[in-house]
Amino acid sequence: MDFRVIVIGGGLSGLSASWMLHRHGVETVLLEARSRLGGRALSIRVDNEPFDMGPSWIWLGQPCVHGLLEHFGIETFEQFCEGDLLHQGVSGKILRNPHLKPMQGSLRIAGGVDRLVQSLVNEIPLDSIRTDHSVAKIESSESDESKHGGVTVFGEGPEGPFSIQGNAVGLALPLRISAKLKFSPPLQRSGIEAMEATPTWMAGHAKFLAVYDAPFWREQGLSGDLLSARGPLAEMHDATPNSGSPYALLGFIGLNGEARKKLSHEELSDRCLEHLCEMMGPPAANPTSTHLFDWSEEEFTAAPADVANANHHPEYGVVVPT
Repeated sequence: MDFRVIVIGGGLSGLSASWMLHRHGVETVLLEARSRLGGRALSIRVDNEPFDMGPSWIWLGQPCVHGLLEHFGIETFEQFCEGDLLHQGVSGKILRNPHLKPMQGSLRIAGGVDRLVQSLVNEIPLDSIRTDHSVAKIESSESDESKHGGVTVFGEGPEGPFSIQGNAVGLALPLRISAKLKFSPPLQRSGIEAMEATPTWMAGHAKFLAVYDAPFWREQGLSGDLLSARGPLAEMHDATPNSGSPYALLGFIGLNGEARKKLSHEELSDRCLEHLCEMMGPPAANPTSTHLFDWSEEEFTAAPADVANANHHPEYGVVVPT
């Protein structure tokens, strides 16, 4: 079957692009290599409450996501930040800071980021979404100005090899993942190098979640914000859902992907919990559950070069020569 536009990648970017194209009457198919949609936008359920293991916070200056949330009528709530922040230097000394509130002004999505993912999916025709479809090659040819033609996408699906024709293709993939695809005619080497050199923000990170029956940190006058230059945790924040329970702390592991590979998830989780106890005291030792998600292990998110965490937001807007 032919389509006017083939969108490759079913994360928030690919879903938003497909949704907008369908709203404007453009015949579109969305191909996603995973069995689920959302890409890095992932919520897990604990006691039937969502916890975001990918993007978790929304800030001012992000009009696209604010516009989507307003369109779908999805509520947000303010990140909890009342109380003192804990800061640990490289020496291991722990200080309380009543003034530093790094998450103040940030918002979280009521119901988790999966709610936005599902809202987009609900407005895209189901027969236009194909999961478990991994793309390997994109072939371009001279367009004859007819309704279809101009590009063919090849890959592997649940029923074997597939090919889909269209007028245009949209890559909603990390650039380093896109660089692995075969292009015919081939892109200039400088274009591939530009793609390979552009990291995906947060692709090399891992998140750690600890769930509790009671917010012991709030009872101690703490906000749940934790910053450490020592590790293994780099930062943690109060992740309690807007329903009020269960209570939780969620944040980022400071070890890079190479260091994490030397530990099992269980070993790394144990070390993170030990660090929480060091920072917050004995009450941190008794979570009802802990959860770890390592994005550097996701082949459709992170390339090998992403295991070294980027320490600043990449400069996007890359122009890829063709």
